[in-house]
Amino acid sequence: MTPPPKYRDKDDLGRPKSGSSPFLHDAASNWRASTFRFRRKRRTIFVFLAICAIVYLLLHSRWWNAVLVVEDRQQRGTNDDLGSSSYDYYSSSSGRKVKPSHGKSGSHKAASADSKDAHISKFTYDGPVRFVHLYETLSRVQQFHFRLRNPHVVFIAASMNTASILAGLACEMSAAKRNVVHLVLAGRSEISIEFFKKANGMAHNDACSVVIHDARPDKAGISTDARMTLAIRSAVRYIKDYIGPTVLVTDTEREEAWFRSAVTSKAEELQIAHVTLPYDISTIPWLQKLDALSLGSWHKPAIDIVIHADAHSGRLVRLLKTLEKADYFNAPLPRLFIDLDPSTDKSVRDFITSYKWPSKDRLFVRHRILPKSSAQDDPLAFVESFFPNSENSAVLLLSPNIELSPFYYHYLFYAILEYKHSNAQSGLDPNLIYGISLDLPLTLLDGKPFDPTILSSDESPASESAKKKPNSDSPFFYAAPSTHATLFFGTHWRLLHLYLAKRLDAAYTKGVDYSLPSKISSTIPQWVSYFAELLTAGGYTMLYPNFAPSDSLAVYHPPKEASSVTARTQQDVMRSNNILNQLPNGRLPLWSELPVLGMDGTRTTIASGLTAAQKYKSQILSKCGGVKRNDGEDDSVDDLFCSNGEAVQERKRLAREHQRQRELEAQAEAEAERKALARNALEAKRREREQAEAAEKMPNKPPTPEAPVAAQPLVEQAKSPVEEEPVDDDDAPKAAGAAAAPRMPVIHNKIISLADLEDVPVEVNGETVHPQDQT
Repeated sequence: MTPPPKYRDKDDLGRPKSGSSPFLHDAASNWRASTFRFRRKRRTIFVFLAICAIVYLLLHSRWWNAVLVVEDRQQRGTNDDLGSSSYDYYSSSSGRKVKPSHGKSGSHKAASADSKDAHISKFTYDGPVRFVHLYETLSRVQQFHFRLRNPHVVFIAASMNTASILAGLACEMSAAKRNVVHLVLAGRSEISIEFFKKANGMAHNDACSVVIHDARPDKAGISTDARMTLAIRSAVRYIKDYIGPTVLVTDTEREEAWFRSAVTSKAEELQIAHVTLPYDISTIPWLQKLDALSLGSWHKPAIDIVIHADAHSGRLVRLLKTLEKADYFNAPLPRLFIDLDPSTDKSVRDFITSYKWPSKDRLFVRHRILPKSSAQDDPLAFVESFFPNSENSAVLLLSPNIELSPFYYHYLFYAILEYKHSNAQSGLDPNLIYGISLDLPLTLLDGKPFDPTILSSDESPASESAKKKPNSDSPFFYAAPSTHATLFFGTHWRLLHLYLAKRLDAAYTKGVDYSLPSKISSTIPQWVSYFAELLTAGGYTMLYPNFAPSDSLAVYHPPKEASSVTARTQQDVMRSNNILNQLPNGRLPLWSELPVLGMDGTRTTIASGLTAAQKYKSQILSKCGGVKRNDGEDDSVDDLFCSNGEAVQERKRLAREHQRQRELEAQAEAEAERKALARNALEAKRREREQAEAAEKMPNKPPTPEAPVAAQPLVEQAKSPVEEEPVDDDDAPKAAGAAAAPRMPVIHNKIISLADLEDVPVEVNGETVHPQDQT
């Protein structure tokens, strides 16, 4: 074994001294080899890191990305409109053009055709696409990675006329300070960005803080439609990668076909919400008040309209005309369900037959067998008229006595996007709002008139932290539902279905007190009473408008026979779009600024409503072990009823009681039948004795053939109106036995025809004669 070198045999650096040991040469060689291997590994690591740094600089440095090239190529032969050939690519560092691989593509065919007819069209260039100025602005925008709350809104325009219109809308949206607004120019115009800003009043950043991007490709003025289509698709993809917008906004009615198809298809492919504006953008002035998350939910609401017509449905025609004339801008059209009464006039049926709104495939007419009174009294008949098919479904219940404003759908759509999807309303659970009413309530649930002056009191609004006094024209929350013109969200209508399924089952409601803290009038429909129980237990509330009477969204005209309901005087529907003018500060307020009314019509807060909900749940579940834990499911009402085990046991107990009742009824029927037989037997015995005694007293002469005594059956004798004798229960079996084997009567000293006697024995001259023996 080789001894280790001693300390004195090493130099100052710890290396073995030469000649100090016979093994020093081998040790030095090993040390140098290991050092070389370490240096070689370290040099490899350094080279790898340098290569990574160079690649990073090439991909992210500004001088490399000064020109963005098209990489949005389609597979060959898959899209004729976009072209499928490999385009030329340019490198800004070398300026060298890479020769493309030519293929048989639709775009090259179009380019060759355009080259032959150059005198007809100047859009002949179909070369490679480069964005010279796009990266310069995209690199300045900080990308937000929180996709659910991304505040970026991008307006895209190809036409300069459209771009000028969108520029004004974008500036107004930017002034609201709820979004980061971008405007993308992607057309053939060669106007500079500086000139465009000056022409539209956007030169100073203080005037408009919209970020403008130049997504026009090189040689855009002479590019073919296929090249421009590929350019706009590539620009949208770059915007998605760098900015990650929530929504794209375009005015497609003023744009060319290639632009509409390119933006629509690419937005759908990248799963970006795409909002198309109407031709007259001024008709939706509330759009710029929305944030990016609300605009991204533009296509989510799915509204169905349900009308329950009564026998006096002459006003139904007026309602249908107001629905048809209303302004639905570019929102998805609702479906319409009309529920006709059996006694509907023929003129109304003929009008509905020729009614074409919204379309024949979205109009559904149903005819009831029973009159409306039965449907109004039966909660199932009314609630079952609608069931949501998605979480974004909603039903607008309209009374035939309602007259709507042409702009009712604007308010509904604006309120849904603001209070159900907005990021600014994140402090409020959207599920607490179960609906939106279009008119003020006429009465409270107890039948007393509704007083709007309570809304302007000094009591606190929805949130305890809100210190501002609510405006007199501010919308408000009210827990009680309205039945004239009300939109109910599908999630809460589905809960009502589940609630009624158990509420009307005695197994779940035995011994439970569902009485509400507030009194409900007998004139309120029964389904509203059950709905009020569910709303109180959940702490839900409804949004009501508070517009001027002359600018109402809906006006209720009570029928003549409804003397207890009086309509408000000087009411008229809104004829012009004054929605923002009727709202405080020209917008829908934050939920924390709105006043709140409880189920009884008194001022309260959202927090107080939730506390009252817990108290009510404790009341109804006091005999079932108290309030249960929430199972966490949205579509569940199990925490409002006894447990399933208790319900099963109760259902079994009810079944046993029902079976016992049936058995008792069967025993009672058998006992009554037995007593009837006993009475009949005793009655027959008594008649036999009477007949025997009467026969002994009669003279010795033949009976008249018209009324032979023995020919009458015993059953017919039992039916004669003779006073019944009381039958003792103990003698009943004996009487039954006597009835089973009755003794045949014997007629003494009577000489009559044997044919008339049938089976009755007769004593003749002291001898008993039987008719069977004579045959």
